[in-house]
Amino acid sequence: MASVFNLSRVFRFIKDGRPQISDFQDDPPQADTDLEVRIKHFTEIENFTFLGYVLAHELGGPEALISTLQNLQVPDREFQDLVTKAAAEPVTDENLGDTLLDVGINWEHFVASNNTLLIPGNPLKVSDTVLQEKIDSLDFITEALVREVNLRSAAKKR
Repeated sequence: MASVFNLSRVFRFIKDGRPQISDFQDDPPQADTDLEVRIKHFTEIENFTFLGYVLAHELGGPEALISTLQNLQVPDREFQDLVTKAAAEPVTDENLGDTLLDVGINWEHFVASNNTLLIPGNPLKVSDTVLQEKIDSLDFITEALVREVNLRSAAKKR
């Protein structure tokens, strides 16, 4: 359920009796200025990451491969190498949550630290293409890790 203020489009909900985290919205949040859009965006990144982290820690399951990383391709070579390595390493649900928090906070900080580079009229993008590839890679990885948390939650015995 979304919060009572509905400031974020990211929320936790129950599906088939199991907790899940909503998908991350790719379209920009509603706001009056480009900077406000960007601020709301990185707040949603933080909420998305933290909700996934908490749910992963609640699950407490055994080691398993992160299935959502198995075929994930990201634009940045450095982050692709990390994905390839992580895809081969089984992790507990708690470690999955810790990994999610690490990646998600990096994504949020990459976005929040570059407000001066935002593209007017397209505030979810920055003018530095190499940096944008890193931001996009962190986005794809974070979303894949939250999907994994959701999959593991759905598979938990009721």
